[in-house]
Amino acid sequence: MGFLTAPSSGAFLPATRVATVANGVETRDAAILPRRSQLVGDQRLILFIALVVLNIADVITTALVLADGGVETNPFIKPIVSNTMLLSLLKAAVLALVGALLLRCRGSKLAEVALTVTTGWYFAVVVWNLAVLALL
Repeated sequence: MGFLTAPSSGAFLPATRVATVANGVETRDAAILPRRSQLVGDQRLILFIALVVLNIADVITTALVLADGGVETNPFIKPIVSNTMLLSLLKAAVLALVGALLLRCRGSKLAEVALTVTTGWYFAVVVWNLAVLALL
């Protein structure tokens, strides 16, 4: 497997080399760009890793806000937010479920959109927590 460089971004993309045979004569190798499904899989992996990192950042920034006198306003998390270990385990279980669903729904455009929206949501939550920390 070789690599191709996209001229505008300089990013390396995996490529497959193929040879064509016509009338028993082999022509030179031609590079083929990766299929869209390969790129989508890579994008999903990056988004999932971002979601994991943002969930960790959410737990940390929430703990810092609470330590500085802030209050949790999420009614679903409020009962367990004081127990960082339980909150972390709950988030880990949800992330494991999300990962399993992404593996199960590899070709689903809905899964891709849901992952993008959820990652964006957690980004907003972490930014909100950081803004609250700045005000405390």
